[in-house]
Amino acid sequence: MRLAYWMYEGTAHHGVGRVMNSMRGVHAVFHAPQGDDYVYTIFTMLERTPGFPAMTTSVVSGTDLARGTIRLPETLRQVEASRNPELIVVVASCSTTLLQENLEIAAQSAGVGCDVLVYDANPYRMQETVAAESLFTELVRRYAAPQPLTPHPSVNILGPSSLGFHARHDLIALRRMLAVLGVEVNVVAPWGASVDDLRRLPAAWLTIAPYRELGAAAADYLEAQFGTPALREAPIGVQPTLRWLHTLVDTLNELGAARQPATARAITLPPLTAFSLDGRSAPSNVPWFARTADMESFSGKRAFVFGDATHTVGVAKFLHDELGMPLAGAGTYLLKQAGWVREQLKGYIADDQFLATDTFQEVAARIAELRPELVCGTQMERHTARRYDLNVMVIAPPTHIENHLLAYRPFLGFDGADVIADEVYTTCTLGMEKHLIDMFGDAGLEEVPEHTRTVEREEQEPGEQRDEEPALSSAPQPRVTRSSPTEVQPIWTGEAEAMLKKVPFFVRGRVRGNVEKFAIERGIAEISAEVLLTAKEQLGA
Repeated sequence: MRLAYWMYEGTAHHGVGRVMNSMRGVHAVFHAPQGDDYVYTIFTMLERTPGFPAMTTSVVSGTDLARGTIRLPETLRQVEASRNPELIVVVASCSTTLLQENLEIAAQSAGVGCDVLVYDANPYRMQETVAAESLFTELVRRYAAPQPLTPHPSVNILGPSSLGFHARHDLIALRRMLAVLGVEVNVVAPWGASVDDLRRLPAAWLTIAPYRELGAAAADYLEAQFGTPALREAPIGVQPTLRWLHTLVDTLNELGAARQPATARAITLPPLTAFSLDGRSAPSNVPWFARTADMESFSGKRAFVFGDATHTVGVAKFLHDELGMPLAGAGTYLLKQAGWVREQLKGYIADDQFLATDTFQEVAARIAELRPELVCGTQMERHTARRYDLNVMVIAPPTHIENHLLAYRPFLGFDGADVIADEVYTTCTLGMEKHLIDMFGDAGLEEVPEHTRTVEREEQEPGEQRDEEPALSSAPQPRVTRSSPTEVQPIWTGEAEAMLKKVPFFVRGRVRGNVEKFAIERGIAEISAEVLLTAKEQLGA
């Protein structure tokens, strides 16, 4: 366990909350001191659902410790009386894990009628993703029961969960495509699933598990224990979605033929127009849009992609294959998935362009070094990119509240391809709009009153250069002072700053960094307009 200012993953506590808040008729009880109930606040703030989180804290106080008492049994009885759940999952926080209490005995002494599972989410061995995946797999192992397959082709969808990145929207996109094919959805879990739903998982013909972070291990168990095959690819992008659909149809037809060779009705892939929102047009505009003049201008823009495993691979391939954007680098903070991500991106980036780290400062340093035209990452990469005036879009958790949207914004399927392309386009063109405003002014949209301009002129020092009148060609150039490279901290003159504003917004940060490096190497302490021009000529900055 590591303390840090920012971390990519939440605690094991948080991972348990994601699974339990996803399901119906279940409840989480956290055995924790006051203050470790922060998870409740996070879900209340971020989750776009009307109900309160299915979580309760059984508070451990100093007084209780001194007396040798434990409140857990009474908390379990109160939860059963007020919520009437089918299952309560008990988990200790990082603080109470150190007490080494026997929570199994305490839970049994409560005498509740519902199932109680004491889950060992040791925060010193696991974080959010592993805790969520392990708990969900344990629940599937506990409740999935042998039973006949459904009469007609059906699938399970495993992985959508509370606080998942666009998970509700992805689920809608998957349901839409399955409905077009005439394929039934047997169970969706953990999102909206009950204990009875988990029992029915083996009745499906096929499991769809698009996220490597949650649902993949449960899909492996169903395949090993009940023979339920799994489709594990994430259909991110137009071509991956087409391949995904063909694989889905072929697999279901093979299963149907093996099960009912004489009467099996083959599933056929309808015209692609059937997958569009109106049922008449192309399911995605990305293939056409990528060939337009607007998007052709993006073909040489470099992108850096960083996040979880699923979205990093999917978005990196989408940018390269379908929008023609070269990749300056990519990586993941999920170190257990780093090998898979590296393998998937072979041929897209060189080995030295791959970054596997869960320390955000290392990612920030790589972005500062590359200064790409587009950064795709988490909320941490968004902060870093804003620092360097780089275009940025969030494509993976952790996220801000604005990434938990009410509107339909999937990342999977044909609809998701349009969403990602729109996000790339608007992110980069808004950067161009800011550059044009910097260069040509606000066109009178924010007219400065005359009396304000008068005050500004009166307050200006004699001989001071105004930003709106740099007069770069006629004004005397500031003196260039030199010192040893180890002592240099380059300072930008107002004249140089005004000239830098003429550089497009989306590459301005890279130009600034290159010019400062140029000055440091030459022992130049003051970056003037003359120094800036010289650096641009020599470096192509």
